[in-house]
Amino acid sequence: MSYNSLSGSIPNSFSNLTRLRRLSLSKNSFTGPVTSSIGSLSRLQELFLDNNKFTGSIPESFNGLINLNRFELQQNNISGELPNLNQLGNLIFLDLSNNRLAGNFFTTNLPDSMIELSIRNNYLHGEFPLNFEELKFLQVLDLSHNLFSGMIPAVLFHHSSLQQLTLSYNNFTFLQVPEDLVLRSKLIAIDLSYNNLHGLLPAFMASMPELSALNLEHNKFTGVIPIQFAVKVVAPRNHTASFERLLLGGNYLFGPIPGPLMGLKPGSGNISLVDNCLYMCPDSVYICHGGYQKSLLDCKKFGPRIP
Repeated sequence: MSYNSLSGSIPNSFSNLTRLRRLSLSKNSFTGPVTSSIGSLSRLQELFLDNNKFTGSIPESFNGLINLNRFELQQNNISGELPNLNQLGNLIFLDLSNNRLAGNFFTTNLPDSMIELSIRNNYLHGEFPLNFEELKFLQVLDLSHNLFSGMIPAVLFHHSSLQQLTLSYNNFTFLQVPEDLVLRSKLIAIDLSYNNLHGLLPAFMASMPELSALNLEHNKFTGVIPIQFAVKVVAPRNHTASFERLLLGGNYLFGPIPGPLMGLKPGSGNISLVDNCLYMCPDSVYICHGGYQKSLLDCKKFGPRIP
């Protein structure tokens, strides 16, 4: 019944549909709390309640949806803390984006069956959980546009199955470097832009064999651009993906541009070094096109001591 103009609340009589496998009420104008009676539909496999005007919290009764494998509740006004859904042992896809969820993020509240998880654009805060490896099948994680702070743990970079990691638009300040090699990493795309990450660029990411898209824009990284990044763009090692997207703009990187990058031409990849403190990065150079370098005064804040 999606894509209609249905309004009001979901009737409790839906609980009579005990053999229901799929319920889609997306893109209507439903309001009020999500009825807890849906939690009695134990055969339900797919539940779509997205793009409505639901308020209140996610009912605890939803732990009764033991066969649910896809749950979409994005684009509503759901509030409260992330509920405990660890009884949903068949859940593989969960989207709670664009709501008003707050509180801490605990992986123990989620079943280890998860493959794709999106809770972007909410009000989750606190530090990222260190026991993230418990979600051992997860491939896609999007927690962007929240209020997370502190450290991005190294466990994310040698996770056994994670392919896409998006933590942009938060308040992370530190990126933990893995102690062991990340050659077994499955990550294809990482977006850590628009945080407050300090220190040197994470050179270890150039060793990730599958990584082809890296966005570290608008942080407070300093130091020189690692030569490993340039090599991965121009001439990656055998059986290693090249950087097709490398966005480093809006930081405090200084020094010369690594030689292998200077010869890049338009169309050879999405590479951007604008808005840094780099020596000789004119707009005429492809990877510097579209923006200026920072002023000397701005560069003194985080860059090296400049006479």
